[in-house]
Amino acid sequence: MAIPTSLPDYITRDQTCCFTGHRIISMRLREDVVAAVDRRIKNLYDAGYRYFIAGGAIGFDMLAETEILRAMRFAEDLRLILALPCRNHTIKWERLPNHVELLRKHQQILGRANYVIYVTDFYTETCMQERNRFMVDHSSACIAYYSGAGRSGAGQTYRMAVADGLDVYNVWEDMEHEEK
Repeated sequence: MAIPTSLPDYITRDQTCCFTGHRIISMRLREDVVAAVDRRIKNLYDAGYRYFIAGGAIGFDMLAETEILRAMRFAEDLRLILALPCRNHTIKWERLPNHVELLRKHQQILGRANYVIYVTDFYTETCMQERNRFMVDHSSACIAYYSGAGRSGAGQTYRMAVADGLDVYNVWEDMEHEEK
């Protein structure tokens, strides 16, 4: 089967927002993060955004994907696009203690997404970066959960989005807290 590597022409960059964020969200902040993401989704929807791209990672990506699916119940023209680095990107999840739950949730999201793009067929050393570049190249806005600390894919995508002139909304900064 051919791998979809592009989006339909009617999905325009000016109506598309991507997500990027840390894989770990503390339980005490989770509700605040969800509320901040929901506010940003609603604001962007009101501004004409209809397409939201997420990268299929655990943590913030999965939270954002879930919130888009929830919002789709009230906004029927909202669409979730998964830009996955490769077909087997979840293989390392098997090392995690809650991997069965994570895989089940990922499969549910995958089944409900409107579009699924695989950047590469199988894992390569650059497939994650290529996925991040794909999301930024197809978006004009980015909702992030990025603390600014450490080297990470979230940080890479955040910096790409800023450098490329996307409207970046960092919910980390929206929240009134300091992560310790």
